[in-house]
Amino acid sequence: MVKTAAGEIKPGQRRDEDAAPVDVTVRRHDAPTEEAVAQEARKGYDLLFVGVENMRAKNGAFHADVSRIAAAFAGPLAIVAGNGDPLDKAKAIPARILVPVTGSEVSRRAAEVAIAIAGACERPITALYVSTPGAGDRRSRGGFRARRQEQAIMKEIVEIADRYDVTASTEIRADLAPRDAILTEAKKRGHDLIVMGVSRRSGDKLFFGDTAAALLEKSPGSIMFVAS
Repeated sequence: MVKTAAGEIKPGQRRDEDAAPVDVTVRRHDAPTEEAVAQEARKGYDLLFVGVENMRAKNGAFHADVSRIAAAFAGPLAIVAGNGDPLDKAKAIPARILVPVTGSEVSRRAAEVAIAIAGACERPITALYVSTPGAGDRRSRGGFRARRQEQAIMKEIVEIADRYDVTASTEIRADLAPRDAILTEAKKRGHDLIVMGVSRRSGDKLFFGDTAAALLEKSPGSIMFVAS
């Protein structure tokens, strides 16, 4: 049974007609968490959310506990690393959500997750497209093609947000490396949640690439990595 601001909710019970059912499973610590996750995953879940107390290690790496939990689930992941003032407030919700976009499938899925969160919280999102530094003269033919691609990607994100009545603004940066552009934008406009699409890299430890590692290490706000 779960206690909420609206009262007590039993596993599987709806709080009201519009609310989705919530199933809560509590396991004793007589087995490692990753074993419990692997056993539960056999029931056919489509997405694993991970948010544990020991989330970060040093130098932008995930704690070993997070790597073990993620390794026990073969499907899509949402890794949530909380940070900043909202953690001190029991009912806090993100004020501004930043979602870096690249046009890839993982980026699009992360944008959809960000829009869903923004819609539930009645908050705006900012979609940030970071062009590759040194990609060439933007006045050239290749530059014009790149700008059309950027505009098409941003248009798609705005259209998705419109369908969920979410206000979406767009930003394009071409003068900074992706990690610097994301951190600069987050700090400049006070974004307290970054939702980023990532891909798992091979290896024993959970790793989403250098940009994700830099954000995990240096972001002043919370981060959600959405991995397919």
